[in-house]
Amino acid sequence: MENLELLRKSLAKFNAGDLEGYLEMFDKAVMFHGLSRKLKPGLGGLREYYTDLRKAFPDMRLASEDVLADGEKVANRYTFYGTHKGEYMGVAPTLKLIISAGIVINRFQGGKCVETWQSTDTLGFLAQLGIVAPFTAK
Repeated sequence: MENLELLRKSLAKFNAGDLEGYLEMFDKAVMFHGLSRKLKPGLGGLREYYTDLRKAFPDMRLASEDVLADGEKVANRYTFYGTHKGEYMGVAPTLKLIISAGIVINRFQGGKCVETWQSTDTLGFLAQLGIVAPFTAK
């Protein structure tokens, strides 16, 4: 339960715009899998990723829909909300509210997240930004 509480406190910091407070949850050599672009290794790569995301979506927040803990792993099914107010992936601000679902599984060791797996609806996210055409069934 300690890891679950750490995640909840860290998400509260994330949603308050406290990136450094959020990043305290991660080990400096954290390994990450599944993010939407190639990152520098470790905490520096995560910091850069979330800094860029916050510039593009300054009001971004994550709403936890389901959180499950089992031993050293904590899974969080979330919904991302953010208004596109800054350039992102070469796209000028659209001022659209972007809503996207995802799941992240964090593995903790010694009170820090040492590994994280993330799966998001990247296609839906990009479609909302106008980068790709939205999928429609025939």
